[in-house]
Amino acid sequence: MPWKKIEFKDLKIEAQFSEGTLAFHPEELFPHQERLEKAFDLALRIKDEGYNVYVCGPRGIGRTRYTLKRIEEVASNFPTPPDLCYINNFEDPARPKCLQLPAGYGKKLEEGLEEALNFLKRETFKSFEGKDYEEELSKLTKEIEAEKEKVFAELTDAAKKYNLMVLFGPQGVKLLPLFKIQAPVSEEELFKDPRIREEYQKSLIEFEPTFREYMRKLRDLDTAFGEALFKLRDKIAENLVNKAFERLEETFQTLEEVKLYFQSLKKEIIKNIHLFIEWEKARGNIMVQSGINKALNMFRINLLVDNSQTQGAPVIYEKVPTLKGLFGQINYRAEMGILYADHLSLTAGSLHKANGGFLVIDLWEILKNPYMWIILKRALLHKKLHLMGGMMEEIPVPHVGLLPEPAPFTTKVFLIGDPYLYYLLSTYDEEFGELFKIKAEFDPILPLDELTVKTFPRIVKKMIQDDGLKELSAQGLNELLRYAITESGHRKKVKFILEDLKNVLREANYLSKNQEITSEDIQRALKEKINRMNLLEEKIREYIKEGKILLSVEGKKIGQINGLSVISLGDYAFGRPSRITASVYPGSKGVINIEREIEMSGPIHTKGVLTLSSYIFHRYGEDFPLQLSCTLTFEQAYEPVEGDSASCAELIAILSAIAQIPLRQDIAVTGSIDQFGNLQPVGGIKEKVEGFYRICKILNFTGKQGVIIPVQNVDNLLCDEELLEDIKGERFNLYSAETVDDVIELLTGLKAEKFHKKVYERLKKFYELSKETPIKKKKRKKSPKKK
Repeated sequence: MPWKKIEFKDLKIEAQFSEGTLAFHPEELFPHQERLEKAFDLALRIKDEGYNVYVCGPRGIGRTRYTLKRIEEVASNFPTPPDLCYINNFEDPARPKCLQLPAGYGKKLEEGLEEALNFLKRETFKSFEGKDYEEELSKLTKEIEAEKEKVFAELTDAAKKYNLMVLFGPQGVKLLPLFKIQAPVSEEELFKDPRIREEYQKSLIEFEPTFREYMRKLRDLDTAFGEALFKLRDKIAENLVNKAFERLEETFQTLEEVKLYFQSLKKEIIKNIHLFIEWEKARGNIMVQSGINKALNMFRINLLVDNSQTQGAPVIYEKVPTLKGLFGQINYRAEMGILYADHLSLTAGSLHKANGGFLVIDLWEILKNPYMWIILKRALLHKKLHLMGGMMEEIPVPHVGLLPEPAPFTTKVFLIGDPYLYYLLSTYDEEFGELFKIKAEFDPILPLDELTVKTFPRIVKKMIQDDGLKELSAQGLNELLRYAITESGHRKKVKFILEDLKNVLREANYLSKNQEITSEDIQRALKEKINRMNLLEEKIREYIKEGKILLSVEGKKIGQINGLSVISLGDYAFGRPSRITASVYPGSKGVINIEREIEMSGPIHTKGVLTLSSYIFHRYGEDFPLQLSCTLTFEQAYEPVEGDSASCAELIAILSAIAQIPLRQDIAVTGSIDQFGNLQPVGGIKEKVEGFYRICKILNFTGKQGVIIPVQNVDNLLCDEELLEDIKGERFNLYSAETVDDVIELLTGLKAEKFHKKVYERLKKFYELSKETPIKKKKRKKSPKKK
C-alpha cells in the first residue's frame, strides 16, 4: 500500500456526553482493572505466609484509595484480633512479658486491676487496724509472753543452783552473786571483796553453757514471734488480695495465661502490702502518695493495643511512616540523672495496631530510611514484632537495659509503589519476592469503550464532590475526556491518572467565571499549564526565528532533511525539528555517525545508524562491493542524541546525497526502519508533529508543509484545535507511510524505482573510481656514487 494523506475526519475526536456532571451520581470506580481485581481477590482470600501485596502503578492513579476501598469492604468479615498487653516480669523486670487477650479483655483487665488496687488502698489500712487483727495480735503476744515467762522462771531456778540471781532490766539480763541470806550483793561490795569476786567468776563460768541455752530459747521465741507476725500479716493480706481479685479471677477463669499471671501478681502484692498501708497513712501528703502510686505501677498492665471497639480486622494506613511510628518505642524518662523505663513506658506502633489485620504503606517513604525496610522485612519473615529501643544489636537507640518480649505478628502488608521500584527490588532484594508474592498492577491506559464512557462522568463527579468544585457542563466534560484521550497518546484509549484529572479540574475551577466549568475553562487551564512549563521550548523557537538555529521549511536541498525528536523535561515534553545532513564520497569507511565518534550518540541511536547501513548494503550491494564513505550528523545538536526514530530521515538524507537528488524541506519525517526498509512506529508523535507545525508558523507558513509518520502511528495523532483547523483547511498536511519507498516518493516527487536507480548508478561510479590505478610518483634518479 503506498503512502496516504491523513484526512481531518481521521483525526477528529468526537466526545460523547450530552449532559454535564450535575446529571450523574458520584462513584469511586476503577474500570478495566480486571488484572488488579483478581490479584486483590487472591490476596484477600489466601492466608499463607509471604502473600503480602505490592500495589503497583503510577503515582496519582488511585493506588491507595483503591487498596483501602477493597480492604475495608472485607475487613469486617475477618475475626477481630486479640488485645495486646505488656505486663511486669516480676522475676526479671528488664524483660516485660507480652500478653495477648481476646478483643475487649485487655480493657477489662486494665480496669479490673485498677479497681483491685483502689480496693486495697481503701481496705488494707482498715484491715491492719481493725478488731480482728488486734485480737489476733493480742493472742499471739500473750502466747509468746507466757512462753517467755516460763523460760525466765526456769532460768532463775537454774541460776540459784550456782548462787546467781537473774535480773531483767533495760540493758538486758544480768547475773549477780547470792549469799546464804539469799540476797543480792551490791556491785560496790562485789568489787571490794576479792573472795566474793573470785567465787562469782567461778559461778559465771560454770553457769555460762546453761545460760546461753536459755538465751537461745528466748531468741527463738522472739524469732517465732516475728515469723508469726509476718504470717499474720500475710494471712490478712492474702485474704484481702483474694477478695480484691475475686471478680477478676471469675472473669478470666478460662484464660490459663492470665490465671498464671494473677498467681505471680498476687504474691508480689502480698509481699509489698506495706505500700497500701503507707498510702492511707500518707493521706493529705500529695508528694508521698504520688511516690507510692508510682511504686504501684509494677502491678498495672500496659494495654498496648485495645481492640474492644474494633469490628473485624483493623485497617491501618500509615501515610508518613517513621521508625517509632511503625514499630513503637520505649519512652525513657530521666530520674535523678538516670534514664529509666518500665513496662508502662512501651508505646504501640502502626504495626502493633494493624496486627492481625491490614497495613497499607507507601514504599517510597519506607525506603527513605533503610532501617525501616530492614526491620519491616524481619518482622514479616520471623512473624515477631520488636519494639524500638529494645533491639540494641539492630538499632542505635539510647538504652538502659529494657528488652521487651516480642509480640506475635500476623499482619498482611500492602506496599504502594511504582513499577520501577518493583523491578529494582525484585532484582536486588532476595527477600522481596519471598515476602511480596502478589503483584497488583494498575493499567493507566484504558480502552475508550462503552464502559469507560459510562463510568467517566461518575468518577469526575466524585472528584468534584471530594474537592468542592463547580459542576462541569456537557462541553466541559467532553473537553476533559479529550484531554484524557490526548494524554493516553492513542485515539482509542484513555489515560486514567486521577490526580492529573483532578489538577486540571482545580485549575479550571479557579479560572472559571461561570456557575459551571466549561470547555473554554478546561482549555485555558491546559494552556496556562503548558505556558508555565514550556520556557525552553519558547527559547528554542526564538533561536530558530532569529536564525541562530538554522532550519529550512521550504524549498529543496540535497543531503539535508528535517528530522523530528522529542525533548523531555520531566514534567513537559515538546517536539524539536532537527536538521540532519549527510555527505558522501568514494571510500570504504561506510556510514560514519559523527555523534557516535564524539560519544554523543546513545546505544539505540547507534543501532538505528547501523540498521540503515545494513539496508544500504543489502539494497545496493548485490552486484558489486560498495565503496562508500559517508558522514552523518544532527546539525547544531549539542546534547546527547538517543533513539532510532530519526533512522528513516537519516537514510533518506544519505540516499539523497548519493543520488544528488534534492529533498523537500517543507516536509519533516519521523519513523524508524528495519534492515529491509519497512517503517516502524515511534513515540512522541503528537509532540513531533506539533513541534514542526509551530516552527513552520513562525518561519514561513506556506500551507504546503507537513509531516510523514509511520502508518502504525496514525492512531497516535492527537492534535490540538489550532492544528486540526489547519489540517481541515489543508494548510498543513500529514502523511502515513509504510516503507522507505513511500517516503522517497513524497520527498523527491520521483518514483521509488527511478530514485533507487540513481543511487545505484552513483554507487557504481564510486566503485569504478575505486578500481582505477592510482597515479604513480616519478622516481628520482640516483646520483652516481663517488669513487
